[in-house]
Amino acid sequence: MKQKTNENKPISSGYQELNPEMDAFLAVYLEDGRRRGLRESTIHLHDKIGHYFLSAVTETGCLKPQEMDAHSIGAACLRISSKWYLSHIRTFLRYAYHSGFTGRDYSSVVPLFKRPQPYPSVYTTEEILKIENSVDQDSPHGKRDYAALLLATRLGIRSGDISSMTFEKLDFAGNLIRLTQHKTGVAIELPMIPDVKDALKRYLQEERADCDSPYVFLRIVPPYGRISVQAITKIVRTAIAAAGIDPDGRKQGAHAFRSSLASSMVNDNIPYEVVRKTLGHTDQNAIRSYARLDLEQLRGYALPVMEATGTFAAFIEGRCPLS
Repeated sequence: MKQKTNENKPISSGYQELNPEMDAFLAVYLEDGRRRGLRESTIHLHDKIGHYFLSAVTETGCLKPQEMDAHSIGAACLRISSKWYLSHIRTFLRYAYHSGFTGRDYSSVVPLFKRPQPYPSVYTTEEILKIENSVDQDSPHGKRDYAALLLATRLGIRSGDISSMTFEKLDFAGNLIRLTQHKTGVAIELPMIPDVKDALKRYLQEERADCDSPYVFLRIVPPYGRISVQAITKIVRTAIAAAGIDPDGRKQGAHAFRSSLASSMVNDNIPYEVVRKTLGHTDQNAIRSYARLDLEQLRGYALPVMEATGTFAAFIEGRCPLS
């Protein structure tokens, strides 16, 4: 196992130890990422990919970053099993050139690989209403499950932020929910719409355990710790099944409702920037991956099919071969 070489550098394990020259090169790259404000989870990812790549380069006989060339880099890329790493390696090589570790920018040597964008999991408005109404609020944890579900379906809040929600985030007087998102660190302010407000109040007044925990959503048996992200996923899955809805390959977690909310807003002609801020995204293009194509709206833009004439008409009618 690799030990820490400084206070900030993450411990790397599970992959080959680098020689001192390559190790120092990677350490400088990681420190540059910290100065640019990258999250520590991103630094860990860069550390992992950097180790895999530099280990592969070293196996070609290249022992220093200054010795890297097109041949050693190309050979190393062929050894990388995950094509998803390639875009990170390209960024790494651009840094190597601009910081003076290499005399050329070898990023163009790395094969281009674009991650396929999965079609977003989207539930219709009718399906979501069925899912919400399927929750048995008279069960021992029904009011909790219903309130948590509405935070996902109506406001698009991530399961991690629902799980970690504390009372200080809820402003009942001002009808607001203020969050600092765990995933992005971005602070957002959401309206506490009437249905969500009523569901939260019913849960807090009639069902929540009487304890001094700062968390809103608790387990129903002692010790009354906060519910987990996995528990929220179970709430969603159970509600979908109870509603009799066939997921048909769609995801069955709270994140699917973020996709559904974004799709609904975009298809209602709400500007991308408004949708982005509502969901708390930092990437200005993120919403485009959520937006489901509304086929009915697109029908109005379809071009009419021109009538075949002449030789082509004779060909499709089988009257003569097309030379």
